[in-house]
Amino acid sequence: MSIRAGSALARRLASFAATVGASTVVSLVTVPLIIGRTSAQAWGELAVVQTGAILFGVLVAFGWGTTGAATVAGTPAASRPRLYVESLVTRGYLFAFTLPVMIGVMLVVSPANPGVVVTGSIAYLLPYAGASWYFIGEARPARLFFFDALPQMIGVLMGFLVLNQTGDLTHFLLLLAVMTLVGVGVSGRVILRGLRPGDRVDLSLGAAWRRLAAQRHGVITAATTSLYVSLPLLAVSAAIPASTPLYAMGDKLFRFGLVAFSPVLQAIQSWVPEGGAEFITHRVRRAALFGPLFGLAGGAGITVASPRIADVLSHGEIRLSLLQALPFGLMFTVVACTQIIGLACLVAMNASKALAVSTVMGAVAGVPLIVGAALFLDVWSVAWAVVVSEVVVLAYQVKILSHRAAGRQGQGSLSRGHRPPRESAASGD
Repeated sequence: MSIRAGSALARRLASFAATVGASTVVSLVTVPLIIGRTSAQAWGELAVVQTGAILFGVLVAFGWGTTGAATVAGTPAASRPRLYVESLVTRGYLFAFTLPVMIGVMLVVSPANPGVVVTGSIAYLLPYAGASWYFIGEARPARLFFFDALPQMIGVLMGFLVLNQTGDLTHFLLLLAVMTLVGVGVSGRVILRGLRPGDRVDLSLGAAWRRLAAQRHGVITAATTSLYVSLPLLAVSAAIPASTPLYAMGDKLFRFGLVAFSPVLQAIQSWVPEGGAEFITHRVRRAALFGPLFGLAGGAGITVASPRIADVLSHGEIRLSLLQALPFGLMFTVVACTQIIGLACLVAMNASKALAVSTVMGAVAGVPLIVGAALFLDVWSVAWAVVVSEVVVLAYQVKILSHRAAGRQGQGSLSRGHRPPRESAASGD
């Protein structure tokens, strides 16, 4: 990688990091504020709704959130707006169908506060109709911040001001939902301006249904991943309800770690395919080195820092030991690797099917372990079951990536007289 290409990637990473950093700080600060204004149990119930939204959000995003960024990065700029508008129409129908189902299921899983379930389902499902993946794919972090992240941050801050006055979580969630909807609308309007005069999008339900076929690998990946990532907290809530706040805190810190890691993934997702087919293997090899490095560093940080952070965020109500934090740190390490290898590398190499297979394998291994641990063991056995499922995913992805990269490198060497490509500085811009 040339110095210029490396500096371009570094600038992109810094821009995405600024967006994610701001939204993470806002989200992190609200945890102790909500617990302090309500209770750890109420916050735990809210976390269950958030987790449910991750699971049902798969049906709304329908794969675009998983493979969409790499797809956009590899699509000519003039054709991108139509691609997004078609997805938005389809996801609008999916949102309308999915929301009532989610509300019904969550009322069964967490019936304590119906108002929180209804408003929370709306607020946390709406982002899956947004444009974050599109802005990531076109490498426009400023748009990602102003049109997607900022409205949600404003909603969180406004919601807490009202919550502080009323003590009612439904008011907090209602304002968050309104501002998230504003962000979805503004994002769509900005992208619509790029439609070419001759572009026409079929708005019918039949056309929306037909578009889902092309997303099958992406949605299988997202669905199975969400299943074994979201299932643990739902299983704990159903089988060991007294431990819900404890597991929810470990899970929340793990997810904050992934949010902090997301600028790395976002930058690499758009960087790998944009250099063109000639440099895919070269960039994939470079990108695959980042996963273990960031994963090990982040996992160690989560393990060591979680006990203290949990104590501070919960005002001393939730206490995690170093041993209890360890599986969440290991989760981060493995997931960081699978996100780089799967979402950035395999998708760029047109191996979305292999990505889907890897997550199915993880679910087949993990779901029985997670359910069994919740029913017959304890809350921490559930966390270790998640680690096992993620290791299965990683092992398969590494195998496939090695074979794909070796095959493409061999073909490229033959066609160029065994001379590997030298990437120009311009290809990194």
